[in-house]
Amino acid sequence: MNSQSDKSARNELNKWGWNSSLEEEFNRISREELLPGRVATETRGIYTLVSKTGELLAETSGAFQYRAVTRSDYPVTGDWVLYRPSMPGRGLIEILLTRRSRFSRKTAGERTEEQIIAANIDRLFLVFGINGGRNFTTGALERYLTLAWESGAAPTVVLNKADLCTPEEKEAAVLTAENSAPGVDIRLVSATTGEGLKDLFSRAGAGSTIALTGPSGVGKSSLINAWAGQELQKTTAQRENDLRGRHTTSLNRMFLLPGGEILIDTPGLREIQLWAEEDSLSETFPEIAQLSWKCRFRDCSHTGEPDCAVQAALNTGEMEYRRYENYLELEKELKYLKTRQDANAARLESAKWKGIARLRKELKKNGKKS
Repeated sequence: MNSQSDKSARNELNKWGWNSSLEEEFNRISREELLPGRVATETRGIYTLVSKTGELLAETSGAFQYRAVTRSDYPVTGDWVLYRPSMPGRGLIEILLTRRSRFSRKTAGERTEEQIIAANIDRLFLVFGINGGRNFTTGALERYLTLAWESGAAPTVVLNKADLCTPEEKEAAVLTAENSAPGVDIRLVSATTGEGLKDLFSRAGAGSTIALTGPSGVGKSSLINAWAGQELQKTTAQRENDLRGRHTTSLNRMFLLPGGEILIDTPGLREIQLWAEEDSLSETFPEIAQLSWKCRFRDCSHTGEPDCAVQAALNTGEMEYRRYENYLELEKELKYLKTRQDANAARLESAKWKGIARLRKELKKNGKKS
């Protein structure tokens, strides 16, 4: 490849977020047959990758699957991978490069497993519809925010569908968001009229990756279409009129916009179970974290110990009781999650060593035969 074509290939990667740290990791691995690509979509184990030569379809190799232990070890939308070309337009994913951020939740149901929704994102737009209904509640906002802080991406709360609200309703929605997400960037917008969109879109820059998440029906697809200036995603109304479009709602999709921003649209989440460390609660509830330093006991649970600063703030009205109750609820959920994670980790470790023992036994057996 001549220098001009090599420069063009690098530019193709750079526009999808390739940077110097990824280049360094790629050079350390130093396997000439492998090429870098970024996951744009994934469905049933088939990945669409964007690479320096354009788009291609890929699967994980047998060696990759052998090394993978849990669901989170597999690539997701936004991941950078190294693949081996197998045939024109196809490849085999061999290596998952280091993630610098990941937005995750616990898988639905009883299984204690991480489901990564998007990776390598710089900013996370938490989108809510404020036109009534259950799409915007303080409890949901605090839950999403806890996951956002855990992800490593900077959160922005997006209050959409402002065109369907009165001035008083819009003011109340912003006040509610400010009380539930203190210190967080909050934007009031309408994908229909364009209200607030210029300021919202200015939060991103060329080469940065923004993921949109939130409950179903909050207008994420309409926001993406407004940002792109063209129809990239079907809206809820369009999907309802096109049965063939149903399946697209379950896909995460990555888009490159005309301004150079990289967007990841995630499906509406009907269930948002926590996957986070307890420390993330201090970001979601900073007032409780600050008061905790004034408690007599460093391990104060804030539920009845003497000289508890949090209880004192509740008694004086300095702290909202609803916030306190939700903090305790989320803390309880995260403690239970940690217990389940520890048990699951022990089970996986045991299974790993049993597998190694079986392999050694098999190798020894085959060695004796030879």
